[in-house]
Amino acid sequence: MSKRAKRAVWSSAFVLLLLGPPAVYLGREGLDPGKLLGPAIVLSGLVAVVAMVLTTVGASRIRALTTALGIDRVMGVHRWLGVAALVLVAAHTVLAVVRSPKLINPFGVSFGIGLGYAAFAGMILLSGAAAWGRRRGTRYEWWARLHVGAAALALLLAGLHVIWMGDLVADPVMRVVLAALVLLLLGVLARRWVWQPLFSQRGAYVVYGVRQEGPEVATLALTPVFRRRGLKGFAPGQFVWLRLHRRAIGVQEHPFTIASSAELADRLELTVRANGDFTRALARMGPGRKVWLDGPHGSFTPEAPEHVDGLVLIAGGVGITPMMSMLRTLAERGDRRLHRLVLAERADQPLFGPELEVLARRLDLEVVRTAGRRIDADLLGEVLPRARGRLEYYVCGPPSLLSGTLAALERLGVPPATVHSEQFGWTGQLPAATPADVPSPRAARDPRAEPVGTGAAPGGRHGGGTR
Repeated sequence: MSKRAKRAVWSSAFVLLLLGPPAVYLGREGLDPGKLLGPAIVLSGLVAVVAMVLTTVGASRIRALTTALGIDRVMGVHRWLGVAALVLVAAHTVLAVVRSPKLINPFGVSFGIGLGYAAFAGMILLSGAAAWGRRRGTRYEWWARLHVGAAALALLLAGLHVIWMGDLVADPVMRVVLAALVLLLLGVLARRWVWQPLFSQRGAYVVYGVRQEGPEVATLALTPVFRRRGLKGFAPGQFVWLRLHRRAIGVQEHPFTIASSAELADRLELTVRANGDFTRALARMGPGRKVWLDGPHGSFTPEAPEHVDGLVLIAGGVGITPMMSMLRTLAERGDRRLHRLVLAERADQPLFGPELEVLARRLDLEVVRTAGRRIDADLLGEVLPRARGRLEYYVCGPPSLLSGTLAALERLGVPPATVHSEQFGWTGQLPAATPADVPSPRAARDPRAEPVGTGAAPGGRHGGGTR
């Protein structure tokens, strides 16, 4: 199934899950034009609860979901649903107070309504945690724990509020619908927080070597502990989450791009920039150390050769990691198409220099190092062929590189459907490009979420991973 078809399937499933329960409720209750306030109160609360469930499910690393939609899309929907749930809970509260003004005092209401107020407070705490986590300097581990804890609290309180009030569970059909939502949520959470971290043998790997790529960059070479229980086949450009301990609670885990060829089933390599406690510990690990991987995830992967005439790869710094996986895989497969690699990197820390020279001979590959020149429409106009045919464009790097490059490709008339990007850094909205495609001052990476393998994060990547 093509990427587009997979996205259509998952998008349809999302719409069905989001709108299905409200549709069932309306079908059961009907609408009286003279009595709309009551149904509006119930509907706003119901849709808020469904949005909270989908927000949690979407962020629980379902491989089929992240592979079909990509981590950026998944986390974008996650944020959008979180905001929508907060707005709906606020609307639910306001409408209830409008109907019964005495409810305005949260300390003078019944226990069931008090649970609703507590759930609202939990949503506000969750939103505050999300906003706090986007500040520079925030420790990722503490933010993640607070975020997960606040989400669990808000979900639990909202569920208790629904049960205690009884408006929805009194109807047998709605009981079935709500039970299905609960089973979906519990199944996903059990897999994410119990089965995978504690019992699953798939993803258990051992370090058999560490190779220095530069002063701050190292490559970890891993092999599966159980030969037939390694990660299922990955596509070049995907990433994994790595953790050092087999625990469900309190364990550190971070995303990293797979840098090795997808043709090497018994070996997996992660390239890491060591500029945080976690990544420095990885770079110092000796042979024999066991680690656990969750993945592969992501849709930042090239299309089949029969659909594309060549790839244009644009990378900033350690954002080259997914590109290395693509190029290594193409070389192993004997690809004969013309490809271009544009690198924006530190002049004193060129990555994979000798290997790129070898790959340029094994492939029909042109490598362009910008040498400090910004990537803009003029530079790309010189690099790209005039007869472009069916090219696919892959861009990975810090937000400033992405914003400038995407703006340049747009100016050059590159079809948006052929451009794929992964943000290297915290997974927020890309900064707007300046009129001259000048990189934004927000180029500095946030150590909380680098690109994977490049080390990529939940909504971006840890191209090399810094933590």
